[in-house]
Amino acid sequence: MIDQKEEYPDLNENLEVNTDDLIVVKEHSLEAGEKVFSFILLIIGVIALKLSVDLWFSISLRRGPRIASAAAVPVFVSGLWVILALWTVIENFKLTTPLSKVQGFGEKFIKAIQYAMPLNVAIMLVAIIAYCVALVGGVSFYIATPAFLYFSMCYLMRKDYLKNILWTACVMAFIILVFRMLFSVVFP
Repeated sequence: MIDQKEEYPDLNENLEVNTDDLIVVKEHSLEAGEKVFSFILLIIGVIALKLSVDLWFSISLRRGPRIASAAAVPVFVSGLWVILALWTVIENFKLTTPLSKVQGFGEKFIKAIQYAMPLNVAIMLVAIIAYCVALVGGVSFYIATPAFLYFSMCYLMRKDYLKNILWTACVMAFIILVFRMLFSVVFP
């Protein structure tokens, strides 16, 4: 048997370690929104399974469905997805979340949105939507994109406003050089 002093020469036997600080106790076994997310995964899996079964039958109309057909893999994968998602939904509904004690669907929904979208996420989501609306509304890509980039960097970093102009210029130069000149992408 190997002696601990040989294996760990820096080990100090006289050093006391307080393990109370190392123990992390979680009050809830799931985070807010995990139950709903697993249910959404189940719904998407059922849709994928239906589409893959339809594909399987449409490919093999002449000879009937076969295990060796091209659509067998999507059927298998989406079927496995549905089984595992259903299992996850069943197991998750046995567990608690921070919203388990909140009464009423409306209050649970509001608390879940507040948890899933902190203020920074909500503001950036609004900025992305505004950027998309500006592009669809006819604002030039060369005006909307630098404005969006500069706003995003200034809001998220909240410092170095002059450096952000330089970074915005570098990113725009890269986008124009690579995508416009090299790949001939037409910007809106």
